[in-house]
Amino acid sequence: MPRRSDHKYTRGVLGVVAGSDMYPGAAVLACAGAVRAGVGIVRYIGPQRVTEHVLAARPEVVPGLGRVQAWLLGSGVEDDEPQDRAIDEALSSGLPCVVDAGALEACVRRRAAGSRPASADDVLLTPHAGELARMLNMLGHQVTREQVEARPMRHASWLAREADATVLLKGHHTLIAAPDRRLFSQGDGPAWLATAGSGDVLAGIAGALIAGGVRAPEAGAMAALVHGRAAASVSQGGPIVASDIANATPATVAALLPQG
Repeated sequence: MPRRSDHKYTRGVLGVVAGSDMYPGAAVLACAGAVRAGVGIVRYIGPQRVTEHVLAARPEVVPGLGRVQAWLLGSGVEDDEPQDRAIDEALSSGLPCVVDAGALEACVRRRAAGSRPASADDVLLTPHAGELARMLNMLGHQVTREQVEARPMRHASWLAREADATVLLKGHHTLIAAPDRRLFSQGDGPAWLATAGSGDVLAGIAGALIAGGVRAPEAGAMAALVHGRAAASVSQGGPIVASDIANATPATVAALLPQG
């Protein structure tokens, strides 16, 4: 919760490398999740056409490189050399990171090989079951998506230890596993939460928290809580879209904060 003495820089500056010509909405939704969760500034890095989409939807976002306090990497990124370079630089910076989708492989490879400029408490991986299985297979383990779904806690903890990073495994129950064996589970989200782009909003919410100084295990747990409750509040038993979740985030955060 911000203090009266805070300004936009003390409330957190989040760099976002997300979206692509094929998936511009991922960048829009990731930025929306971060902005609506209360981060001070979002700096967006991506293709020009995607930047135009982001600014049209969220004029608060600042385009281009600049000083940041944390990174959100990979949501919707696909085959873009400048973004790949930006992801590599961010992973080498030692700054806290939320790592999603198109940045997962680069991050997990580096950390499993021992390149860990950021601590385990400063790196939050956000795979779904298929991505988690792929990461474990990349590390030499024979794992299927079905096996991950059957024993999600076991496999999320396995990847957390292998990569020395906190893992947020998306699913009907969202699980957060830290390499020190701490575990969190969040099941407030309705089944309607399984909709395109909802994970991008979740990454944005987590990014806002990490940019504000929350460590990865707690940021993952808090983001999952806000995400699930925001979805439940707008669903009321009916279908929702990802942007509904972002729009419901401020009221959800307000309801969770101490009053008075």
